[in-house]
Amino acid sequence: MAETTRQRQKRQTRERILEAARTLMAGGRGLDSLGLREVARESGLAATSLYNHFPDMDALGLALIDSCCFRLRSAMEYERRSMIEIGPARAVKELVGRFVRYLNDYENDFRLLVQQRLGSHDRYRMRIQRELQLLVDELAEDVRQAVAAQGREPVPAEQEAEAAIAIMFGAGISMLDNTVTARRVLADHACLQLEMMALGGRMMAQGTRL
Repeated sequence: MAETTRQRQKRQTRERILEAARTLMAGGRGLDSLGLREVARESGLAATSLYNHFPDMDALGLALIDSCCFRLRSAMEYERRSMIEIGPARAVKELVGRFVRYLNDYENDFRLLVQQRLGSHDRYRMRIQRELQLLVDELAEDVRQAVAAQGREPVPAEQEAEAAIAIMFGAGISMLDNTVTARRVLADHACLQLEMMALGGRMMAQGTRL
């Protein structure tokens, strides 16, 4: 069904509000420091208009987290899904490269996810964890398909995916407020860690244990 003019205007206003919140947080401020009236002023709207979209800061915060998570998952999807065709070695490099490009484009989004994942707001933490689990599930399924296409023994795909996301998330935290050169070094380290993890999973699939 085609989007009506009213629906389009409502969506555009909602996006305008979220971008206003992002602008206010660009200097490192957290969600807890924002108020709806401040966001309304930044977006050029009357407070009553903003309340039509977000009744309170919890609703605005959840919508902003959803938007940040959507950008992360979208940024990772294309290169990730090509791993069957390009093979694991190149897939690791492109996976990390895609994440670094995401971080360069949306550093403030990632900073928000880090802040709220470690924050005290239960609903924000649970929402981020849910979205990260979706990313893990998608990556795990891609690993299973890649392994099957190569005719190899099944690997612990879920655990590999969890480790891969944890490695990249940790690398991203280290990259914040760092130089371009330092980010390249950290990206190389992440690639090496992912290769070690993938090789370990392959050995475990063959029955090797410590």
